[in-house]
Amino acid sequence: MVLCEDTECSVCLLPYTRLERIPRLLHCRHTFCQSCLETLSQSRAGLITVCCPLCRRVTCVRRSLGLTGALWVDSTLWDQIVEDDREEDKYQLKQDGALIHFFFLSLSARSSRTKLKFPAFLRRFSLSRQHQEQIIPGSNV
Repeated sequence: MVLCEDTECSVCLLPYTRLERIPRLLHCRHTFCQSCLETLSQSRAGLITVCCPLCRRVTCVRRSLGLTGALWVDSTLWDQIVEDDREEDKYQLKQDGALIHFFFLSLSARSSRTKLKFPAFLRRFSLSRQHQEQIIPGSNV
């Protein structure tokens, strides 16, 4: 098994998230993401069992509770996810804003076919022919 950072599941090596890969503590105090624990779990006679990939201790929970109801969320890792998510949300908002701007720009271009409106950063690019290299005989350059 590969050791990884604290903010990543040591089974799938993906970072913990607040939706699919929630960090959950087994009874042996090792933490893995909820997705991996669900994959590793087995149902036996009204119980759900998970064998820890690190120490092999078996965690048993009632089937009626399920893994999400019986296993605690690792609060120290949960708090670290918040900071990462905020940065990711800011980046996503910037991307979404650019996409929305482009969408409305394309709508305005469709409505007035005679004149296209491009964002300022596209104006920097020249749509004319590119400079072509010429070979000069007797030149070493």
